[in-house]
Amino acid sequence: MTNEELCMLAQEGNADAEEELICNLLPSLQALAAKFEVQYSGLQIESDDLLQEGSIGFLRAVHSFRPEKGNLFQTYASRVSENAMMDYVRKCASAIPSTGQMLSLDVEPNNDQDNDESSFYDRLFSEYTKTPEQICIEKETYEEIHHALNMISLRESTYLRYRYGFDDDLLHDREETAAHFHLSESRARSIERTALDNVRLELPW
Repeated sequence: MTNEELCMLAQEGNADAEEELICNLLPSLQALAAKFEVQYSGLQIESDDLLQEGSIGFLRAVHSFRPEKGNLFQTYASRVSENAMMDYVRKCASAIPSTGQMLSLDVEPNNDQDNDESSFYDRLFSEYTKTPEQICIEKETYEEIHHALNMISLRESTYLRYRYGFDDDLLHDREETAAHFHLSESRARSIERTALDNVRLELPW
């Protein structure tokens, strides 16, 4: 039975299928955790912690995978797990005081008017009084956005997750985001536009 078939069974609540998927892909998760441990050795992150975070991402991938998108489950799950590990690395890194300019989280967003990323954000994440139907639509939209973020490059996904507060619920302006990733503002603008375009290509609407 293929991983894709096992995933469909797991989504229907088949615990045996989910366990078999985990066994099939555990070696690749372990290898990825070991790679991250070496790559970010300065943060003294243990591979067991990375593996745990990657496993949480993996289980999330099991229930968000959509075969009609044309992706292999292993490819999709690896990307989601890698993003989960990267999120953990970023959280560990943020706990270490910066030796350079401190970033202010109190800066009000200052989106430029020369592109439409602010309206894109408002359209996806604005708060409003919700009916039951709106709650369902919002939940589906949120899942679709996360799926789209998992399908673009890790660098672009990491940028957008910080820029639009997916991890800390704070919208960071471009200047702050550029400083966070040690980019020039022009380079940050370029990455942002490309990343948003790639996200839009992955969205079904």
